[in-house]
Amino acid sequence: MSDNNLKPTLIHLENSCSQSVLWLLEELKVDYAIRKFARPSGQAPPELKDTHPQGKSPQLILPDGRVITQLSAILLYILSTYDSENRFHSVDHDPVREEQLVCIGACDLSSKLGSKFMFDGLTALSPFFIRPILSLVRNKINTLVLDPDVEAAMGVLENEIKGRQWFMGGDEPSRADFVLHFNVDLAVQPNYVKLEKYPALQEWMARCNAREAWKTSLKVGNGYDLDFPSKW
Repeated sequence: MSDNNLKPTLIHLENSCSQSVLWLLEELKVDYAIRKFARPSGQAPPELKDTHPQGKSPQLILPDGRVITQLSAILLYILSTYDSENRFHSVDHDPVREEQLVCIGACDLSSKLGSKFMFDGLTALSPFFIRPILSLVRNKINTLVLDPDVEAAMGVLENEIKGRQWFMGGDEPSRADFVLHFNVDLAVQPNYVKLEKYPALQEWMARCNAREAWKTSLKVGNGYDLDFPSKW
């Protein structure tokens, strides 16, 4: 049996929330294997379906062959399995609040930002003669629905992080921080949101990016550029 069969394997896709899993693995110094994939034509490659039918990343393949998907679930497994000293667990002891924060990122922000990406992509890639119409539709939907929802979610996060170093208290990040870091980046890197409007969040993001494990995760991975509209 090879050594890789005794450790979890991360199925990692460039420019994706899999970077948050890499960050946590590096924080905990877990002995893991990694299979890195690029995005041909900006899409997830079909090879990701070899290990899970949804064909998405991240995937964490356990030594017994079980495959865990979904960012929050993977982070929960890693913390439950490898954080024996509870360094990265909630200090506030409020699992409902932590789940609420995770859902603001993984559900609210992610879905609205995904819709913005979709409309931007449709507009940019459409034939030139219908592009003005699609642009009008996109701008109207952004103004009436998507932008207000994104700003509202960011405002909630700004209030939740005020007076705290990390979202769930203490001196170390928790699952909420690992999830929200990606989703805030997903809003900020394409310039959908000006982080300067949210000074507490801006300071929190700087703390995340200054951590040595985050810097190491960027070296281990194969890209973390979430400004997808600039590539169309």
